Parts: sequence; structure tokens; C-alpha cells
Amino acid sequence: MGNPALGMIVITIGAIGAVWPYKTARFEEQIDAIGSKRSASEVEPADWKVSLNRIFGIGITLFGLLVLFNI
Repeated sequence: MGNPALGMIVITIGAIGAVWPYKTARFEEQIDAIGSKRSASEVEPADWKVSLNRIFGIGITLFGLLVLFNI
């Protein structure tokens, strides 16, 4: 039997990245802008970063399913 709590947490994190890749990529860029001269409200993620967030979100979601069902 898998670990349902851990599986659901991982699935949730992955789904957020897969469903809202632009928002998660922008949040990462805002965190990265801390301490720089650029304002956090001015940053925009590159297209490749948004695509990468979607791909990793799908992968993390699939991994969460593996954990959930102990495959």
C-alpha cells in the first residue's frame, strides 16, 4: 500500500505547476528578483521557463500517482 498523504501532496504540487505554469514561473522570477535592482513586479518569465514548469508539473503529478498507488 502506498503513502496516500505524501502522494496527494506531491500530486497537488505537480498539478499546480501543470495547470498554472505561467503563474508559478512568474513567482519563481519574483523570488529571484529579490535583492536585485529590478522590481519584482516588472519581471516576466521566459517562454521556455513556462513550458519547462508545465512539463515538470506533469512529471511531478505522475510521480505522485506512483507514490499514491505504490507502483
